[in-house]
Amino acid sequence: MTPNEYRPLTTHTLSATTSSGATVTSAFNAQVNAVMVTATAGCFVAFGVGPTAATSSTYIPADYPLTFRVEGSDKAAAITGSGTATVYVTELSR
Repeated sequence: MTPNEYRPLTTHTLSATTSSGATVTSAFNAQVNAVMVTATAGCFVAFGVGPTAATSSTYIPADYPLTFRVEGSDKAAAITGSGTATVYVTELSR
């Protein structure tokens, strides 16, 4: 198995707007240590036990999936700088 081979598990969907930074996914499965994030428009994401996304959080470009290391029980939050976006956060397993 190569380092970036993952099995997709649960996908969480967030509706991101300019005021949605405190809207979060449910907690990730305890065994999950990575997630793939993709969005329909550029947005900002944050991870943690009680994350709040802000326009100073990590930027995600539209339609470009990125993988992030997380801890089991973390959550994800997203916000846009303008407009709206659908953000897909997929839990990954080895």
